[in-house]
Amino acid sequence: MDAPAVSSGTLVVYYSRSGYTRKAAMKIAAACGGDVEELHDMASRTGVFGYLRSSLEGLAGLETQLARGKHDPAKYRIVVVGTPIWFWSLASPVRTWLRHHRRALAEVAFFCTCGSSGEDRARSQLESILRRPAVASLGLTDAEIDTGAHTPKIHRFVERFSEGRSTSARRTRAAT
Repeated sequence: MDAPAVSSGTLVVYYSRSGYTRKAAMKIAAACGGDVEELHDMASRTGVFGYLRSSLEGLAGLETQLARGKHDPAKYRIVVVGTPIWFWSLASPVRTWLRHHRRALAEVAFFCTCGSSGEDRARSQLESILRRPAVASLGLTDAEIDTGAHTPKIHRFVERFSEGRSTSARRTRAAT
C-alpha cells in the first residue's frame, strides 16, 4: 500500500479557550492559505472550575480527551500549532494532540497567546514532545491581539516558515 501523498499545503491546528488563539489562528491561516483544525476538548473549560482545571493540567503536564479531527496532519508539509499559555505551559488539548500526532508531522511551526509570558517554556515543551525544533515560532500577548499589533508579527512569522519550506524544497530539488 502506498503512503499518503503529502500536499504542499499548511494545516493550522489550534486550541482556544478565550478566543485569542482562535483570532491569531484565523489570521495565520488567511496569511498562508492554510487549512484550519480547531481542537475540541471533551472536558468542560467554562467558568471558574474550567479555568482551575485548565491551570492544573497546564502546570502538571496532563493530557485530556479530544474529539476526532477532520484533517490528517500527515498529509501536510507544515503544521502550524497554536496554543494558549496555561501556567507558562502548553494547553493540555494541544499537548494531547502533539503526543498523538508527533510521528506524522513533517515540519512544525509554533505560535502561542498569553497574558504576558510563557512562550519560551511552552515552545520548549512542544520541541521536547516533537524531539526536534520548530521551524518558526511566535508569541503574542492578548493586548497585542486586542490592539491589532499582532498583524505585522503574523506576517513575519508566516514568511519565516514559508521561507523554510521554500529552502527545503530547493534542497530536495537540488539533491535529485
